Amino acid sequence: MVARKLLNPESLAGSVRLRFDDHTLLVQSITEPYVALAHIPGPGIITCLSGNGRFILNGETQLIDKTRYLITDASSRLSIRITNADAQPLLLFFQSDLAARALAGHGAELCWLGRAHPMTALLQERLAWLVRLGNNCSSFSALKADALIGDILRELILRAAAAAVAGAKLPVSRQSTRVQLYRRLSLAREWIDSHYGSPLSLDILAGQAALNRQHFLRMFRDCFGLTPHQYLTEVRLTAARRFLTETAQPVTAICRLTGFESPTSFSGLFRARFGASPKAWRDTQSRIATVRR
Repeated sequence: MVARKLLNPESLAGSVRLRFDDHTLLVQSITEPYVALAHIPGPGIITCLSGNGRFILNGETQLIDKTRYLITDASSRLSIRITNADAQPLLLFFQSDLAARALAGHGAELCWLGRAHPMTALLQERLAWLVRLGNNCSSFSALKADALIGDILRELILRAAAAAVAGAKLPVSRQSTRVQLYRRLSLAREWIDSHYGSPLSLDILAGQAALNRQHFLRMFRDCFGLTPHQYLTEVRLTAARRFLTETAQPVTAICRLTGFESPTSFSGLFRARFGASPKAWRDTQSRIATVRR
């Protein structure tokens, strides 16, 4: 892995197509405005460790901070505008030939959604590790960095391939329409992921996808294999299991945090999904943790 500061913006004028002979991590604390004209960076990930910046990806402006990230691919056009002094952008670009071979094996485009994604805890941890490894030239650090970047690339490719499979289920003939519809449905799904603790009606979710409720319901089920309500319930139950395992909050509090209407319905759904009541699940996980210690 090569670690260095952002590229000279003057070298990116004229739609330059970049090529990376090694995985390349670009990290820099911004002290003065940084503006880079449109260029083609190749497959990679963009986020900010602190502050925020405006990244224009294929003509759409995205405000990126530490809670969001962008994916670029071999055909993505990117321009950058960062003006706030506390910003610390991070751009990770994959070795060009390796990324191309890996993507060819799955028949998928890496940039499957074309807009910002919510940052995950796992990706955030992996990127933080890469920053810590930095320019360390030890063989262990190099191997660790390559392993981390390989894991990131594989996860992105698997998600892109899954998106392609899901999108192919939509009953529309034109590819451009299918992509646009998949993006709309993904917006609603990500809204569920981020707002599962709040009351979410079918009308609210359909509004996020800019579709009428019946069309949204049918398309969501065709694409993801679950109705919006079923997906919401699954997200809530998974979150509740995490809270039960990782926190000491009372079951009733977890019930409210995860959006369930009553402790009784929460307990029944949790038991049906995981084979034990919330309290029994927590007790079992506590005993397992005690044995491991």
